[in-house]
Amino acid sequence: MAMLLPLICLLSFFSFISFSSPATDTLNPSDTLRNGQTLVSAGGVFVLGLFDESFSGYYYLGIWLRADATKVVWVDTDNPIMDSSGILQILSGNLVLTDRRQVQLIVNSGSLASVTTNTSATLLDSGNFVLKEGETGTTIWQSFDIPSDTYLPGMKLGFFGLNTSQQTFHSINSWASPQNPALGIFSLSINSSDTTKLTVHRANGATIDIGFWDGNGIRFIFENSTANMFNFSFHSNANEAFYTFSTSKNYDLVWFVMNYTGNLDQYFMADGKISSVSHVLCEPSASGITEMCFSSIPSDCNDGANFSQMNGLLPSASNTTGSLNMVITDCETFCKANCSCTAFASMQNGQAGCQLYYGSKQDLLKLIQNGAGSIYIRGVAPRDAKQWKLGLAVAVPLASLLVLIPITLSCYLRWRKGLKEKAQQEANINSDWVRLFQTSPPNHLNEVRGANNMELGIHKDQELLIFSFSTIKTATDNFAESNKLGEGGYGPVYKGKLLVGQEIAVKRLSKISRQGSLEFKNEVKVICKLQHRNLVRLLGCCIEAEESILIYEYMPNKSLDFFIFDSTKQVLLDWRRRINIIEGIAQGLLYLHKYSRLRIIHRDLKTSNILLDSDMNPKISDFGMARIFGDNDIRGKTNRVVGTFGYMSPEYGMYGLFSEKSDVFSFGVILLEIISGEKNIAFFEADHTLNLLSKVWNLWKEGSCMELMDSTLRASCSSGEVIRCIQIGLLCVQERAIDRPTMSDVVSLLSNQSFALPLPKEPAFLSHSSSTDADSSSSRQRHYSQNDITISEVHGR
Repeated sequence: MAMLLPLICLLSFFSFISFSSPATDTLNPSDTLRNGQTLVSAGGVFVLGLFDESFSGYYYLGIWLRADATKVVWVDTDNPIMDSSGILQILSGNLVLTDRRQVQLIVNSGSLASVTTNTSATLLDSGNFVLKEGETGTTIWQSFDIPSDTYLPGMKLGFFGLNTSQQTFHSINSWASPQNPALGIFSLSINSSDTTKLTVHRANGATIDIGFWDGNGIRFIFENSTANMFNFSFHSNANEAFYTFSTSKNYDLVWFVMNYTGNLDQYFMADGKISSVSHVLCEPSASGITEMCFSSIPSDCNDGANFSQMNGLLPSASNTTGSLNMVITDCETFCKANCSCTAFASMQNGQAGCQLYYGSKQDLLKLIQNGAGSIYIRGVAPRDAKQWKLGLAVAVPLASLLVLIPITLSCYLRWRKGLKEKAQQEANINSDWVRLFQTSPPNHLNEVRGANNMELGIHKDQELLIFSFSTIKTATDNFAESNKLGEGGYGPVYKGKLLVGQEIAVKRLSKISRQGSLEFKNEVKVICKLQHRNLVRLLGCCIEAEESILIYEYMPNKSLDFFIFDSTKQVLLDWRRRINIIEGIAQGLLYLHKYSRLRIIHRDLKTSNILLDSDMNPKISDFGMARIFGDNDIRGKTNRVVGTFGYMSPEYGMYGLFSEKSDVFSFGVILLEIISGEKNIAFFEADHTLNLLSKVWNLWKEGSCMELMDSTLRASCSSGEVIRCIQIGLLCVQERAIDRPTMSDVVSLLSNQSFALPLPKEPAFLSHSSSTDADSSSSRQRHYSQNDITISEVHGR
């Protein structure tokens, strides 16, 4: 009996493996697929199986990425299973889900197979789950015909069977919430009135056109720095009209998700790594859900179908397209049929073909170039561009004068009022917070006070929790020294734990801190508007008496500097993890600069402000010094320079000028610190500067970049990738802001190894080390921080 026991165990093991993990992409009539079993596409890209979601506890048949099981790309929302007893099988030629109640749910109910059909279902590497007839291979049903919230390459959105009695319509529909795959309130499809447009629909009937076909390609209303990742095509005939797209050759996969908030999220995978950007279509409401708004693309032909002729040439702009295969009459026909087309003209220099212009007519009239050509503009327009510009030259100054007088008077009155109020500003800054705190209803097991309908002194559209001071004292064990995580310019940071079990980070304003109530309010104002996986999440705040406290999600791995500057901990960050951290910081900055509701300049980016979660994913923190930029703002100036020496760009440190390129400089320093494991601490000897940037530059010129690399990385990295990252870092820390790349450029350079890199120019603080004394006659308040402690002083310049 003892001899048989190992054999029985071995047989049981192989029986379990064959039962729970069928290594196949196809479900045949004799097969069953139970909870825990999956189909895997032939190339190992997608997985199909049953999964449970936390909202209702139901189990769903779904498809997800093998590289990341959280990226669910298709769900059979019509047939939820009550528990884990679900079985998928082929019965009478159809895909059928059965649970312990023996209730049979037909997955392909819209396209039933004949009873005698010998069918099989295969999961393809495209993410399409296809039910086919065995003898002929005819497709009976496919998941691409009933998409959920994800638009995959090869999937078609549009109308089909237009000239038949069985018309079908394909669209992608948002989930009800991040945890609930039930039908949400937003959908993406082509416009029923104008099939050349892609439109987001809301359940209440509101729509927004997000893109249109201009004859050569798709044009989105949002700025899309990732347009090179995909290739859209539009097909239209008497029977069907649809959009589809493919992934460009530099990427493994690109896909879009209709977010439950109404935004369109774009994901892209390269070398097995997944990144994303969120295209914010409208301002969200208090619930975070996008309200109705209007596209910048003309939705109808308000200027009619007639065109006026003008002398001149169309500008060479991104919204001007040309076709060598169309004559001027073709252009007129096309432009008349497409309300988004503002003007058309013949090709310049006598070339064959014609040009089409999309965009504002007012902008076009300003940009028309002189030349012997004719432009046809929709609606009524001046006969000559010169007449328009002459009228503009007279009208603009006159209108400006009429506007300037009342504005000047208003500004003067506001200035006088501001002088009277300035003395009381600091004393009154928390009055609105106290009032709101006192009027808030109890919530969250009496630990926190809800703020859903409160202004928080700033706005009404955020769900921020107001904690009582007694709750924070209890959570931190009366701010015990053993719970202290560190201390910065704002004050000490403590680890805490709420009664409900949630761990938190508590940031308490120090009474001696120079970063006072204004910075406290600024941090809440900025960060509660932001949502990104690479930004730390603000949970709430506490304002009682003289206490000003911020409550954040707890980051168990502390900050980046805790690892990279410690010789014993550096080994925990291998090359892959460091690259992931670099890319995560870049994605977070790109979101702040370009894709968030507000354009944010951080101004104090450093390794101690990069926190790491349990999986070593980076999250940018500390927004007390951040500045909000308007859509048309390029840079700002301040007499109160704040930040950390070694991370500040030269134009900011010396002149108080800050812009997106200031953050790019700080990012470049962090990148080089991550690779080298060394701090960029500058000190001066004679006429030269010894710091990390000078060391990197010298090694770069000598062709010895690999000497910079942290010695713990040699076994886990490739020299080509290291050198490329060093070059990107040098591009970011160039002396002149105009020479530095944007964060959009940086993200593209990091994710596209095939992109050629420009040669960097000399970094800052090398050839102009004496510039520190250049304007010593002036004085500016400066806030520098070194290591984890911010030191606020006044330095003579």
